[in-house]
Amino acid sequence: MEGCKSLFDPRPKTSRADLYDREEELRSLREGLRFPITLVLGLRRSGKSSLIRVASAEDEGNIWIYLDMRRFEDSPFISYKDFVGTVEREVNSAVRRFPSLLESLRRIRGVAISGVSISFAWGGRQRLRLADLFDSLQEYGDRSSRDVVVVLDEAQELIKLRGYDLLPQIAYAYDNLKRVKFVIGGSKVRMLHRFLRREDPESPLYGRAAWEVNVGPFPEDIAKDFLRTGLREAGVRFSEVEVEEAYSTLGGIAGWLTYYGFHRTRASHMEAIGRTLEEGVTMVRAEFEAFLVGRETARRRYVEVMIRCGSGCRWSEVKRSLSAMEGREINDKEVSRLLSNLEEAGFLVKVGEIYVPPDPMIRRAFSPSSA
Repeated sequence: MEGCKSLFDPRPKTSRADLYDREEELRSLREGLRFPITLVLGLRRSGKSSLIRVASAEDEGNIWIYLDMRRFEDSPFISYKDFVGTVEREVNSAVRRFPSLLESLRRIRGVAISGVSISFAWGGRQRLRLADLFDSLQEYGDRSSRDVVVVLDEAQELIKLRGYDLLPQIAYAYDNLKRVKFVIGGSKVRMLHRFLRREDPESPLYGRAAWEVNVGPFPEDIAKDFLRTGLREAGVRFSEVEVEEAYSTLGGIAGWLTYYGFHRTRASHMEAIGRTLEEGVTMVRAEFEAFLVGRETARRRYVEVMIRCGSGCRWSEVKRSLSAMEGREINDKEVSRLLSNLEEAGFLVKVGEIYVPPDPMIRRAFSPSSA
């Protein structure tokens, strides 16, 4: 493994030296840039954003415009104004690095330029059309012999975008603009596929091929080696029993192991485990609250399903549990809807006929003793 000087820094990585055992995924992401669309998929805190940022930092030849849709995770909807504001900030960041990009952007309807700063109109007849922006990026790419990579991280949140359909603009770029590439990341994989609608004959992206990079949890041996390597680099004395216990408690999710390592460099093993669990449960519950926005009337049902499925459950068991809780039989379609929504949001996965949380921290957040 390379480097690892900042292995336990909980912020997204921007250097390959700090990216642990993701060489294969990084190579795959780079290979995917030959295609118009690359999907980077995986659980929350599996390292998707770090992988994308490292690929961006190491790519000196091309321009990357990174749009992080996590800012909208707890919003019930996204306005076009809010989305354009995000685009505007990141395009300005690109202009600061590549000032000659301004020459291409100044021709777009809905663009105002003041010095080396740009602003995009979001309303009225002059509002920015993303197809025009993509055209200008293509023109700059041709002129500078660079590709322009537009990153939509946690893109499934764009399913909440109101007043504007992003898919025709992406399809237009896919078909016509060879210098414009898209890297689309998502942790809520089913929701991301529902947003892109690539299998829907009526979708603008129907039939469009996409390269996929899957970022999974570390296997047991890699997860334990991650902990050993980081602790040695930090000069922390540890035992194999501690490594075994950290893995058995936290699993192979890179984010949780990083939080443990961060705390372990400052505290005892048990304190580090405790702090990681406390913070992890708090994060999961906050994400669940964001999921419940607009679904408040069904809160008790969703919580009951998560508690019931903590150790794995079947559809029939969920129905019995909900019916017992409410003292009446729950409609089959309602049971299926609840489970489908939790799957789509990444709180449950279906393995065979069993629904189970994909992450031990989710299971802990909804254990009967803590729910």
